[in-house]
Amino acid sequence: MLPTSDTPRDIRGRYPDLETITAMFADSNGIMRGKILPASGLEKLFAEGVYLPASVFGTDATGESVATTGLVWETGDKDFPWRVIPDTFHILPGTDGREAGVMIQMMTDEGEPHPLDPRSILENALKMLSDMDIYPVIAPELEFYLIDPAPDEMGMGRAAIVPAQGQGQPTNQIYGIDAYDEFKPVIEAIKTACQEIAVGADTAIAEYGRGQFEINLTHRDDALRACDEAALLRRLARLVARQHGLDVTFMGKPFADDTGSGFHLHASLWDKEGRNILREEEGESADSNPNLRHAAGGMGHFLADSMAVFSPNANAWRRIQPGHYAPIDRSWGENNRTVSFRIPPGSPAHRRLEHRCGSADVNPYLATTLILGAMAEGMAGKITPPQITTGNAYASPDREGLPATWAEANACFRESAFIGRWLGEEYRHVYAETKEYERLTFNSTITPLEWAWYR
Repeated sequence: MLPTSDTPRDIRGRYPDLETITAMFADSNGIMRGKILPASGLEKLFAEGVYLPASVFGTDATGESVATTGLVWETGDKDFPWRVIPDTFHILPGTDGREAGVMIQMMTDEGEPHPLDPRSILENALKMLSDMDIYPVIAPELEFYLIDPAPDEMGMGRAAIVPAQGQGQPTNQIYGIDAYDEFKPVIEAIKTACQEIAVGADTAIAEYGRGQFEINLTHRDDALRACDEAALLRRLARLVARQHGLDVTFMGKPFADDTGSGFHLHASLWDKEGRNILREEEGESADSNPNLRHAAGGMGHFLADSMAVFSPNANAWRRIQPGHYAPIDRSWGENNRTVSFRIPPGSPAHRRLEHRCGSADVNPYLATTLILGAMAEGMAGKITPPQITTGNAYASPDREGLPATWAEANACFRESAFIGRWLGEEYRHVYAETKEYERLTFNSTITPLEWAWYR
């Protein structure tokens, strides 16, 4: 049931000048897609939803439908019903109530969440976890770059120009107050746009790269809501930045000489009695709880299977470099940012693990499903993690058995029983076919660099 504040009658009363509504969703690549509807269709949208084909989840990053998924010709590119997700209606920033957005989810003909929609996949995973008496509390962190809206003469992206200076930031300024202030109007506007629609934008900081920032989202005991917010944050950041004459990118590695951007997920696990099952006893070390150790063990054990989601494209694989805060190994440690799975400092009551392997352009629903599934299976199977890392994890990364390339990651994903259990076997096939098509297409493209070097 939609809350009263989201009924069409109340919406029309609050926004009499409403002209359009964008019904949107995050596709398998995390890219927002959907339909723009006239305001006259508001009642029908809320009562009946819209119709779109399942093949939208079998598209590559360019929007090309991949025939080998089996979702195009074999099905006649069949439409399915999509319903409005409660509490996601919002007015788009800077439109004075004329333009709105709402998130939608694909359903089966019988009215159940469709198993090929990543949001439905997470919804099903949360039911699996509740059957295990596990109730997650999560908080995504997303890094991004502000960029110039116009590419350079080679078609490459450029760092954003500081408005008061007429040039980009000259140096890296991690946590720099001045670096934040140089772009404060746009970053604060992004936070405000989020808060106006109840997206829990919390801390914002200047990150390591020039023009790079991070916005943290509030810890939620509703993982679906948390991932909705991550998807909306990316959408709102782009809209607001463009209104300020800039743009944003959540690419994993937009600039060769700057650090990449990550999707970090903080996750604690609770039981039905409201107890954090990862917490240690008073006076014990943070890693003394066997549940936490095994959860970290599960994260590492299933990392190879999941890297096709955590690094979902060619650019994301460029992010993975030693010394750039983008780990891909089985390391874990307390208060250590060189490891893959970090125990953040804090009180035992809020003990959690931070998964640091994801690229900022992941699909948040898929990444969250695999992280939580790995934690749960790690505890259920009592999977032992490697020895805890107390220094520089980059000095001796545990890469044995982990994919070194996008092709290897796709192959691991395709054969993984773990992926089949948590994402579903049909979706495993769809995603594997889509990503392999994208990889082969990317590799067959002749680049300007090849002409410059080899002509």
